[in-house]
Amino acid sequence: MSKRLASVPLQQIRRLQLYVNTGRKSVSAIRAETGAAYVLNGGLYNMSTFQPLCHLRAEGVTYAKDPYTYFGYLWDDGPDLQMGLVPDESFRNYLCCVELIRLGKPASRLIYNADMGGSRPRSAMGTKGDCLCLFASSDGMTPEALQAYLMAQGWDDAMMLDGGGSTQCDFDGETITSSRRVHNLLLVYTNEKEDKPVGVNTYSLKKDGETKLAPNFRVREFKCQDGSDTILVSGELVELLQSIRDHFGKAVNINSAYRTKDHNTAVGGASNSQHLYGTAADIWISGVTPLEIAQYAEYLQPKSGGIGVYGSFVHVDVRTSRSRWDSRSGSEVVVSGWPGYEEPEAEPWYKPAQDYVKEKGISDGTRPLDNITRAEVWEMFRKHDKA
Repeated sequence: MSKRLASVPLQQIRRLQLYVNTGRKSVSAIRAETGAAYVLNGGLYNMSTFQPLCHLRAEGVTYAKDPYTYFGYLWDDGPDLQMGLVPDESFRNYLCCVELIRLGKPASRLIYNADMGGSRPRSAMGTKGDCLCLFASSDGMTPEALQAYLMAQGWDDAMMLDGGGSTQCDFDGETITSSRRVHNLLLVYTNEKEDKPVGVNTYSLKKDGETKLAPNFRVREFKCQDGSDTILVSGELVELLQSIRDHFGKAVNINSAYRTKDHNTAVGGASNSQHLYGTAADIWISGVTPLEIAQYAEYLQPKSGGIGVYGSFVHVDVRTSRSRWDSRSGSEVVVSGWPGYEEPEAEPWYKPAQDYVKEKGISDGTRPLDNITRAEVWEMFRKHDKA
């Protein structure tokens, strides 16, 4: 049982496609065919006739019209995605199902047929800030529970998609599978320059192993555990790990960083794991809990990167999108984040002087920002002379 949650900055979306699955292909086949970074099942359809049931328009072709008008999503290319009333054929694409959230507020009444109710796997799309959000869960949820969950995630608007056996996705390698072939799916293509890791350098374990990448990290610490000579390391990842090391004042131990494709497959890594690109590390610190490490990592990169907490270590990566999960129970659970760390307040500018006058008996040091009388100043000078 699991949940999958993806957040993709709208400016990184090259194209948002409503894929009409006339060939009745699987999600894995569609992703392999199209090269889409994210795939999620779409709107409702009749399983007998394989025809859509709600408003659906893809690439300028209208496939279904409902007798009623509802709130749904409309767009031309993808970055212009917006929630509005459908149908509206001034847009090349629109999709409608069950409105959950609009303008940051839960819909007061969820409109759906009885056969869509109850607890079952769920899928949803929406936005949060400047990001497109995608959600899929193989866990059973009612529409109301889904609404409450996405509200807790801070989504600005949201729409429930087809669910039950139709729920399926591939979010950049994070999947939920189903044997059902659905009528339509949402495909997200990201800009190529954003897909390729930036600032990743290639090293040789034999030649560069002892090279320092930061005050406390050397190239060899990022090697693949299969002993391969080639090592990919992101400069941004090194900076993140050094910041964590500086904060806790203890060695950051790396269980796994760069992985070759074969080694990643052997250890059961996701097909598009950040480890493949040299942008991820699984770390632990003696005497520091994984949760404490995750909380500080959250403070360092609140709007991007991946942070996953496990029983004995923390996964951190520097992907451009944002992902958070908890695997301490043995199964992966998507979470909204790892709050808890707050930067200590800076010492007030007057603290050294305050300590001095208290130590010398010149003043009790209270009310440091209050006004004082001339008489009180005279008394302080008198005490200073005696001190």
